[in-house]
Amino acid sequence: MLWLGVYYLLTAETVVCLLLISLGHMPLFIQRPIRKFITHLNIPKAQEVTVAIIVVLIALFAESVRKGLKHSHVHTDDFKDKLMHDIKRLRNERNSYIAFGCLFLFLLMAQLWVLIKRVIKAEDEKQLQEKKHEILLKQVKNNTNQAGLVEVAKGLKEAEKEEKEG
Repeated sequence: MLWLGVYYLLTAETVVCLLLISLGHMPLFIQRPIRKFITHLNIPKAQEVTVAIIVVLIALFAESVRKGLKHSHVHTDDFKDKLMHDIKRLRNERNSYIAFGCLFLFLLMAQLWVLIKRVIKAEDEKQLQEKKHEILLKQVKNNTNQAGLVEVAKGLKEAEKEEKEG
C-alpha cells in the first residue's frame, strides 16, 4: 500500500513537472491563471514539509536498496526459495527505482517552482519599472512643453512691449 502511494506521488510529480516545464510554451490565456496561482499560493511551513518529504523518500529508497541487497545472495538449493528470493529482489529493485525517481522529480519540481516564482517576480518588477519609465517620460515631455510655452509667452510679452514702444 505504501509503494502504491509512492507510485501515485511519482505520477503526480511527473504531471506537475511537465506542466511547469511547458508553462513557457503555453498560450497566454492558459499561462495567466497558472502564474497567478503560483504567485498567490502560500503554503505554511513549506520548507519543513519539503524537507520531511525528502527525508521520507530517502528513507524509502534506502530501505528498498537494503531489502534488495538482502535478497540478492541466496543460500539455498530449493527452486521455490530461489524463485521467491528473486521475486522479492526484483520487487525491491522496482521499489528503489520508484523511490529514486520520485525523489529526483520532487527535487526537480521544487527547483522549477522556485525558478518560476523568481522569473514571475522579475517580470512583474520589469513591468513596474516600464510603467514608471513611461510616467517619467510623460512628465519630461510635459515639462519641456511647459518650458516651451513659457518661452513663447516671454517672446509674446517682448513682442507686445516692442509694439507698444514702437
